[in-house]
Amino acid sequence: MRPFETLASARTPDGRELTLHRRGGDYFIQLEGDELMSTRRAASERLLGEVACRELAGAGAPRVLVGGLGLGFTLRAVLDGLPGGRVVVAEVFPEMVAWAREHLGSVHGTSLEDPRTKVVVRDVWELLAPGAGWDAVLLDVDNGPDAWCLERNARLYSGHGLDRIARSLAASGVLAIWSARPAPPFEKRLRGAGYEVERRVAHAHAGKGPRHVVMVATRSRERGRRPDRVGL
Repeated sequence: MRPFETLASARTPDGRELTLHRRGGDYFIQLEGDELMSTRRAASERLLGEVACRELAGAGAPRVLVGGLGLGFTLRAVLDGLPGGRVVVAEVFPEMVAWAREHLGSVHGTSLEDPRTKVVVRDVWELLAPGAGWDAVLLDVDNGPDAWCLERNARLYSGHGLDRIARSLAASGVLAIWSARPAPPFEKRLRGAGYEVERRVAHAHAGKGPRHVVMVATRSRERGRRPDRVGL
């Protein structure tokens, strides 16, 4: 078996160890020794971007907010699926952005240099301002609505957080959330907050491995329009 090589490490704001590893041609990111993501299990990360593109089909120049850079598979799927528009990626860990540029060029390709891409080192919460007018908000910042990488991310999935997201979306905007497993209680919360929800499932790797979930949420028509867009 090929050796498991540690390329870089960092500490999260709450003191946990975030590490980047390589084995053969594959890359892995771990938090406290538990795998967060890898190039071997990326099908559902691509699905997150693909479902958003399908929802935005026909939009002239959509504005998409991606929460979490990760290994870049969601960003790449959005860029491939939308001929125009703008993709803002909010990544809270500066090390993830540095690793992408220093170690992961073979994974990201030209995604970070694409003129449609803007990567900012910020908490995605800060970009969910009322009136932001995002056509799509894609969240892959945790292992699910109840498995947070940072404790403060719990607010994203609360009733207050869902309302904040709704106010940041354009009138026909879509919210898509990645989860390592189904989350029926959270889907119920989404519906209670006025979203219509569709669950999409994908095997982690080429039709094999764990079945991960993408929840696609749109605002119920009776909730009306959001304010005109402002911001990035």
